[in-house]
Amino acid sequence: MKLFSYILCFSCFYFNCVFSQVKYEKEYRIKNDEIPDNIKSYLNTVAFKNKIKWYKEEGLSKYTYEAKTSHDNLNFSIEFDSVGIIEDVEIEINWKNIPELAKKNIELYLKRVYQKKKIIKVQIQFTGKPENLIKIIKDRELKQGLTKKYEIVLKGKENKKFQMIEYLFTDEGKFENKAIIMMRNTDNLEY
Repeated sequence: MKLFSYILCFSCFYFNCVFSQVKYEKEYRIKNDEIPDNIKSYLNTVAFKNKIKWYKEEGLSKYTYEAKTSHDNLNFSIEFDSVGIIEDVEIEINWKNIPELAKKNIELYLKRVYQKKKIIKVQIQFTGKPENLIKIIKDRELKQGLTKKYEIVLKGKENKKFQMIEYLFTDEGKFENKAIIMMRNTDNLEY
């Protein structure tokens, strides 16, 4: 009986870890002179009207650079890997601006998972060739070779526990990825 209990506990722990991804990121502001030159030259091809705010995101296994700015009345987030290769472009939108079919599929999925939820942020995420990603910033037309997805950050109640979750859905609103956002423990003193 004791062996059965150990196996059951291990199985629950194992399957919980396998099917739930945890996202730990520490994001902090950095100065313009800390950004690699190839990233700056890549973004110099866009005439941003507003100042770019630079951030460094540290995860468990990698770090990235992120440029945040508003351009043509839209909030952009442009992410680069540690050597300066662009990874994605995200444009913040309102929930109501997601096309109806995609929104309906996302709502159906989230309704099955959560007793309560509050959507915090919605972004369109574009990935693809670097030359096409810069064009999406300039004219926002979907170029050949780009993939469009929806990134949704929400606070949800699942199994009587509230968590911050980041979801990624396809252009049609089909579930693709879920990551639990680990919040920083602010109860500890930091020196």
